[in-house]
Amino acid sequence: MMAKSFIFYECIPLVKLTGRRASDIIDFLEILKRISQESIFHHLHQYFLKPCVHSVYHTSDFAVWVAEWLEEKGLAERLANINPYAYTSIDDLRWEIIHIIEDYLKEYPPPRPVLPGGEFFFNEGATIVIPSGFEARDLKGFIHCLERVNRSSIYFHFFEARLRLEKEGDDFTEWLSTSMGRDDISDKIRGLDPYMFDLDELRSIIIEILKGKL
Repeated sequence: MMAKSFIFYECIPLVKLTGRRASDIIDFLEILKRISQESIFHHLHQYFLKPCVHSVYHTSDFAVWVAEWLEEKGLAERLANINPYAYTSIDDLRWEIIHIIEDYLKEYPPPRPVLPGGEFFFNEGATIVIPSGFEARDLKGFIHCLERVNRSSIYFHFFEARLRLEKEGDDFTEWLSTSMGRDDISDKIRGLDPYMFDLDELRSIIIEILKGKL
């Protein structure tokens, strides 16, 4: 039976305002308990689609705000240490963040409110998905496409598929395993921590793994 081809998609993120904003950590915590899953996903994951990130150490909007506006470096570090890729449920991520903040507040007094203009604005992300025009039927073709697709395609298939759809694995490793029978490759890619790299670095590492297995 012929292997199923892999169709690459790209995505365009849209930002929707929720009207909710926090001026201090208590406000932030209370809003976080009730804000939509889409908002949490947006601030933790679509961060990686931004053309430039604030800090390689604070890889989420939440951690950046806590570090830069509340000036709570210790709490920001704890939030930055969360690996969203280890979760398949947005609500599990929500409560992990809440527990970290609550535990921190048991050790330290709440930081001062931010100055006007420094509030955290909770937004939601909506994703428009479009075909990229690239399709792979074998491993060489997959590498060829991966080298050329828009970086949003890496994000969509590696981040969005797992976390928004609550899948156990990303689209790349699922195709390599089920359609190509290459568990040796999918296991190696699945072992990566994608939150240690930007999208272009992640693309290069995956390509290097694939070329080493030809």
